[in-house]
Amino acid sequence: MINPVKKLPKVIKTKRLEMRQLNATPENAKLVFDAVKNENPDDFYYNPIAENAVPKTLAEMLKKMQQEEEYSKSTGANYYIFYNNKLIGYRRFHFFDDATKTLQMSIVWLVRSAWGKGFAKETSDKTEEIAFNILGANRITRQCSTENVRSANSIKSSGFHLDGISRQGGVYPDNKVYDVMFWSKLKSEYKKIVRKLHSRLCQDK
Repeated sequence: MINPVKKLPKVIKTKRLEMRQLNATPENAKLVFDAVKNENPDDFYYNPIAENAVPKTLAEMLKKMQQEEEYSKSTGANYYIFYNNKLIGYRRFHFFDDATKTLQMSIVWLVRSAWGKGFAKETSDKTEEIAFNILGANRITRQCSTENVRSANSIKSSGFHLDGISRQGGVYPDNKVYDVMFWSKLKSEYKKIVRKLHSRLCQDK
């Protein structure tokens, strides 16, 4: 059986963005490298895009993309996020568990200039729509460090339920361990949110 994630389109469009699957080629590595090479490494501490948070060389970026491609070859999908045809971030569909109909969403990052504009939520909302309405998921899971307040607030505001915390369940590239928050959203909860939104829109007309 083909994993549902592997059936996803190469390009997913939202209202303002495009999420594109890019192969790990020198040309695409340069595209990503140019987008992040001048970023502050501290901004990527919780979601490192390379061993040193931000790659120091083009070769390191290519190696990272190759690792991501190999990691997701059989079960996941990697999407690079574009705004006005400019690369601003990345999101990974980690895997789809057919037994529980669960899609795990993992690693998302945006360049600093794209923060605070609702882009992460926009890609997340589109992901949920695809997961529940196309892939047939019953559940979506996400996770983040307890220290990553921005991600935790974003996930919570998107209607996810905090299932629990795994104490010292993760490790940063600098070998520091951290507590991991596990979140989930069920299809029934998603439908309830969609119905409320539809009702609100109808009332505004």
